[in-house]
Amino acid sequence: MKQSVQVSILGQQFNLRSDAPPEQVHRVARFVEDQIAQVTSSGRAVDSLQAAILALLNVSAAHLGDESSSASPGVDDQRLSQLVEKIEAALG
Repeated sequence: MKQSVQVSILGQQFNLRSDAPPEQVHRVARFVEDQIAQVTSSGRAVDSLQAAILALLNVSAAHLGDESSSASPGVDDQRLSQLVEKIEAALG
């Protein structure tokens, strides 16, 4: 059963609906924050949208690089696509 979980990313509040336990949703949000912080601390991004996109590209590259070691890449690809859709919806 989907439940609503509120998370904060880049100072913005997002209400996410997920079947995952709230702790997992918060863990994902912290991971996203950490990835964006790495990009912004490197000076590669000018604004928060650029930082979010660069962080997503970094995570995607790491994921796709590990694809051959994944037990079920189709499931991972689907989850990644869903995350990308959520990020795009939140930014758009």
